[in-house]
Amino acid sequence: MKKRFAGLMVLALIFSLSFVGSAFASSNEVKLIDSDISVIYKNGYVGFSGDIEVANLGASKSVTVHYTPDNVNWYDASASYVGPTDSTHEKWHFLIYTNDSTNAQHTELKNLHSLKFAVKYVVNNQTYWDNNGGANYYNEVNSNYPLTSIILGVPNVLNANSKLSDGAFSGNIYVKNLSPVKNVKVVYTTDNWATTHEGNASYGYSLNNFNSVEDWTYSFNVPGATNVQYAISYTVDGQTYWDNNYGHNYSVN
Repeated sequence: MKKRFAGLMVLALIFSLSFVGSAFASSNEVKLIDSDISVIYKNGYVGFSGDIEVANLGASKSVTVHYTPDNVNWYDASASYVGPTDSTHEKWHFLIYTNDSTNAQHTELKNLHSLKFAVKYVVNNQTYWDNNGGANYYNEVNSNYPLTSIILGVPNVLNANSKLSDGAFSGNIYVKNLSPVKNVKVVYTTDNWATTHEGNASYGYSLNNFNSVEDWTYSFNVPGATNVQYAISYTVDGQTYWDNNYGHNYSVN
């Protein structure tokens, strides 16, 4: 009986050690928004960056990206506070890079092929993880132009950029490729929502080697407009997803 008990204790110890060393995904405490790997071969630039949303659970907190370029050695990169996304959540951003011309520190990114990573959030002496449901996130250098590989975390649709120039309102949208048939639209106003316009975005290209995220583009004539407010809708498989900047809508001028 003593031998059996001792054996159970050893198993329990092994399990507890494995548990401590593992990352478990949280629910709403921390979420990856997006991440990308960018490569410029001319000067050896390789960048790894992204955005994270966390619940504002305390004044003192840290957000860290735990990553490996070779599935053996793991590194940590700190994210920086950007601002609130709504009344209870915040956006954080991380960026690390290596560059031959400036001898940047992150030499582990040299000759990069792929990365696995998870996001760690520490607040109130509690640690929360987003590790993509236990699989960790994965991205790799894009084999096609442009040499930027983008993946999305929680959002199915994400505003990438926009501009208002010479009477044209244009921009890019990132969407998860959830089905071959989809509809991406921009709802916008040039007069603070007194009147509303709607226009379709068009497929541009895949943003990674997995064809999991697509770039969609749009351009609408808005003669005389000095400010455009807008939101984005993405309809696929009978479901409509929105990016309306957490209920505030986007604005460009």
